[in-house]
Amino acid sequence: MEAAEYEKMFAYEDAHWWFRGKRAVIARVLDRFGAPARGAQSLDVGCGTGANLVLLEGRGPAYGVDLSPLALERCRRRGLRRLARAAADRLPYRADRFDIVTLLDVLYHRRVEDVRAALTEAYRVCRPGGLLVITDSAFEALRGPHDVAYHTGRRFRRRALAGEVAASGFTVRQSSYMNTLLFPIALAVRLLERRRGADRTQSDLSQPPALVNGALATIYGLEARLLGYTSLPVGLSVLIVAEKPR
Repeated sequence: MEAAEYEKMFAYEDAHWWFRGKRAVIARVLDRFGAPARGAQSLDVGCGTGANLVLLEGRGPAYGVDLSPLALERCRRRGLRRLARAAADRLPYRADRFDIVTLLDVLYHRRVEDVRAALTEAYRVCRPGGLLVITDSAFEALRGPHDVAYHTGRRFRRRALAGEVAASGFTVRQSSYMNTLLFPIALAVRLLERRRGADRTQSDLSQPPALVNGALATIYGLEARLLGYTSLPVGLSVLIVAEKPR
């Protein structure tokens, strides 16, 4: 993504409703599918500025990799130290090491040249019985200026991404969309931007007023609870949870 976006993400992701909601989903599905609550070794591939690593460290030692020195520097500002600069398809860890592997809004990126190669590498480092959690951008119809700022190479349909995960050797345990309630609004905004020929290259990320932020976080939190029991039919993002066969 653009360099300025890392600073925005670092500034907002602890409190912003989007990031809080995503972390709530991750925590919920890890519990649902039996990830260890203590002593788990986790790897966050494409760790960004580190808030998800902090969540994973609540379960045990958490490691992060990212290609961006800007991202890794901001992880260090959080006090995180188990970090490496590496690509998703060339991870510097031995096979069968991690109980949890996450790819959280990573595979969309244009620097991920081969999605299957990244998933195969995630399979290699995940231990038998371990979990893979993926979130990523949904539907090409939602592509907009935000994608320019974030260097989006692709957006996904749920079934297609689940198929790639299965073809990499994992057993898919949950395949869903997420951030469902805001999908109609976001789609309308993108269609309006295209009609007007919007040419901005900044992301949509900004800190809303406290009341709005709290309300949106509550909505996303409700969806996180639902995703602990069922899957959702449409949304702004895709969620895949998979297990490496024992």
